[in-house]
Amino acid sequence: MNNDSESLSLIIFAFVAGFIILQLRRTLGRRDGYDGKDEDKNKNPFQDSHPKNASEKNTAEEDNIVPIRDGIGAEAAKETPAQKSADIGVSPSSPHYSVLQQINGFDRSFTLPSFFDGAEYAYGMILNAFWSGDIQTLKQFLSKDVCEEFDNAIKAMKEEGKIFENNLADVEKIELVDASIDGSMAELTVRFNSHMTIVIKDQDGNIVDGDAEKVAPIVDIWTFCRDVKRKDPNWILVSTSEA
Repeated sequence: MNNDSESLSLIIFAFVAGFIILQLRRTLGRRDGYDGKDEDKNKNPFQDSHPKNASEKNTAEEDNIVPIRDGIGAEAAKETPAQKSADIGVSPSSPHYSVLQQINGFDRSFTLPSFFDGAEYAYGMILNAFWSGDIQTLKQFLSKDVCEEFDNAIKAMKEEGKIFENNLADVEKIELVDASIDGSMAELTVRFNSHMTIVIKDQDGNIVDGDAEKVAPIVDIWTFCRDVKRKDPNWILVSTSEA
């Protein structure tokens, strides 16, 4: 789970040193992106309300927005007929189909499009929380090891009198890179393709690194983990690596 910790450390230290190497996202197509303005810190990005009827459900699936709610457990899942490939949002020919189907066996509300929706929201929330030094928000979405790395970077930035004024312009694509499951512990690795401006300022407001007028394409790979047998639908960020 932590085999990418070395790469994570390099990225975090790059943040602290002012040589920002944020590289993040890819595969659902273009979206409006995340600006953090309507962020609800208490909202679980991987959970939403289900459509009220079959008609609404079909519309949600067509829009690749299939909300997630509590899983139903392994025994109940076995009693439910196997779902079609369209229900989990990936073709049976995909190398990840078997793992995603197993996840869906534990949590019938799981689909790849709904996971992507939650991952995109979490991506923007985590970045904005890190840039603003909001460690309390980060604790909700990061594993203990990753949170400690981010916390150390935030403290180092404060000691140096530097602040981030980065802005995530949009998330262009998301792509599933890898998927695995061990028992009920699932890990999904995704590639994010995004655009953002990256700026670090000193206490006097002077830019010490980055360019506020330049929107840079960013690519990064994040791995999320969840015990899909539990009712908690929240996926935790357990590692990041540079693409």
